Amino acid sequence: MFSKPENLGQRTVASCELELKALRESEERYRALFELGPMAVYSCDALGVIQDFNRRAVELWGREPTAADNDERFCGSFKLFDPDGRFVPHEQCPMADVLNGTMPVALDTEVVIERPDRSRIIVIVNIRPLRNKCGDIIGAISCFYDVTERREAEQRQRFLMSELEHRGKNLITVIQSIVALSLTSPRPLAEAREVLTQRLQALARGQSVLAVAGFEGASVAEIIRLELEGFSGRVKAVGPDIMLNPKVAQTFTFAVHELATNATKYGALSGPWGRVAIQWSTEGEDTEKRFRFLWRELNGPPVDPPTRQGFGRLLLEKAVALDLHALPRINFAPDGLVYEIEAPLASIMVNNAKGISRRL
Repeated sequence: MFSKPENLGQRTVASCELELKALRESEERYRALFELGPMAVYSCDALGVIQDFNRRAVELWGREPTAADNDERFCGSFKLFDPDGRFVPHEQCPMADVLNGTMPVALDTEVVIERPDRSRIIVIVNIRPLRNKCGDIIGAISCFYDVTERREAEQRQRFLMSELEHRGKNLITVIQSIVALSLTSPRPLAEAREVLTQRLQALARGQSVLAVAGFEGASVAEIIRLELEGFSGRVKAVGPDIMLNPKVAQTFTFAVHELATNATKYGALSGPWGRVAIQWSTEGEDTEKRFRFLWRELNGPPVDPPTRQGFGRLLLEKAVALDLHALPRINFAPDGLVYEIEAPLASIMVNNAKGISRRL
């Protein structure tokens, strides 16, 4: 027996309604994934006119294009550049190349997006064409994601590896010089061995400070703190937060170590009442700015100028002058040694953050 036509019609309508409902639910799921996914996505028609894009694409572009606007073609970014920094017009971007058939697909293509605020990010782009049943390109869809932090981390890693290799070679040279100058003095072998050990420890402390900052530099205040933390009650150190570049930081660490050693053995810190006042500052404007450092010993025993020029004197005068482009001055005043450095700020620093004072 055959069903009545009206029953068949009713079932057809119900079936269509179910299909429409399923289609709407599928579209809602797609839209939710499209909007909430971490990947930036947009699509263009065959002419490159942007048809659709998600929230993440707007975030990475730094702007929101107008969908279906004939003036918005191929990409919604403000500007595009290749990895070498060459400007890429939108009509020559990967989306345009896929739509005109120059590239069958774009796979893991790296481009640089410049936003309206001039900030730039690095993204990886993947683009596939959309084709009709005849195989003609009717549009394309692009997915892209931000790899700026990853690229910066990779660049930093390469820099650190190169810096470690360079610094390793330099350290060997420095250690050889320290050993040679420490052991050729007329002092007894046991004393020379102790002096050598202390200088190598000072070198190690300097390297530790540099390592904390990723070998980009070291703070004047931190170098002084590590060298004189055992005398915190008798040393006053005040100055702005200045980061020395690695080469200067190493020489400055040795200079502070030699000053501290001399003060402990012969100067203000060798007796119960002596103290040390340390100040550093910057003076001048712009490219004329100068770094000034002052070490002053007070209430110590009478000072006698040394009769010979040893490692410490060579370092405080010649090494500091060479590495800091400085004018160091040593004054063996009767009431306490005074040591001063004046150097161009630009030649010694990594960064100068104003308004921060450190005290020991």
